[in-house]
Amino acid sequence: MTSASSSRPCLLLVDDTPANIQVLVGLLRDDYELKVATRGVQALQICAQSPGLDLVLLDVMMPEMDGYEVCRRLRAVEATRDLPVIFLTAKAELDDMVHGFEIGANDYVAKPFRPAELLARVRTHLLVRAQQREIARKGTELAEMLQIVCHDVANHFSIVNMSLELAAANPAGGLEKYVSRMTAAARNGVALTNLVREMRRLEDKSVELQPVSLAAAVQEALVLADGRLQDKKLQVVVEVADVRVLAEPTALINSVLGNLFSNAAKFSHPGGMIEIRSRSEGGAVTVSVRDHGIGMPATIVAELFDVSKSHSRRGTAGEKGTGFGMPLMRKFVLQFGGSVEVASRDIAEHPADHGTEFRIRLKLAP
Repeated sequence: MTSASSSRPCLLLVDDTPANIQVLVGLLRDDYELKVATRGVQALQICAQSPGLDLVLLDVMMPEMDGYEVCRRLRAVEATRDLPVIFLTAKAELDDMVHGFEIGANDYVAKPFRPAELLARVRTHLLVRAQQREIARKGTELAEMLQIVCHDVANHFSIVNMSLELAAANPAGGLEKYVSRMTAAARNGVALTNLVREMRRLEDKSVELQPVSLAAAVQEALVLADGRLQDKKLQVVVEVADVRVLAEPTALINSVLGNLFSNAAKFSHPGGMIEIRSRSEGGAVTVSVRDHGIGMPATIVAELFDVSKSHSRRGTAGEKGTGFGMPLMRKFVLQFGGSVEVASRDIAEHPADHGTEFRIRLKLAP
């Protein structure tokens, strides 16, 4: 009665009388995916094994375990605590209904029921369920966005702080170089906060894409990363075509290229090399950012873009991180209509040839 590929809501029908089950199936099968249980224990097993379940129609009077006990146990488990439960029973006295609501039922329908009423109640609770899930999803997105903003804005403050310290330590060493770094960091930090504010205002809408010079974006991102690159005396090879890609410029510079360059510097050995190259093909361009640093084990690569499993590792010079840079980078590349690939060889497994290469594919502007 159920299809794993269906997007229709999934209902569990629990009743120990086959005739009652047949009536419910005939009423609901055209609009919903259905699962059936004739005992309370069986119903609990199905709920535990069906994370996509949307609602339970539950009889009260059943042998071995009644519907009240089934509802209590569902409410005692985190995974089913919020699963809508509608009691569908002949026990329709006021005390029975009050008891049902006290143990966690969402609704109470008396047998014999009116089909139109039952359908309306099912639709209502499914709508509430969908709205609760949407609220939870947006709450998670907002928390992720807060983490992401803190991550990238902190990067810009670090650039300003580092530049001030270097300028104070060597006032005769060319203040103009440090001023340009701080100016770029301040400019991009303000642009980043404005971008996030606009994204929250638009909520689920994508950022507005426009033609952006890839070469100019790479150079701006390298200015922001200059302090980290110089600290480790890293050689940077840049072979990027002067093409225009479809992107949001602030996100491309800060959250995509900035995170890629920062990540490459963080895990490179002092005196190492970072290679930044592009290759155009068809209506797209692939940008490769490759380092020859410590690389990543396969377990980290597999979860690299999952913000709920973010991995924060110290760099080769003890640099700290939050683990949110790579999920954010991929999030924006996907919003640009592009894609991300990563290949990495961990130094522990490949001592002679190690490092990481990110390849981002972006659409060329018309």
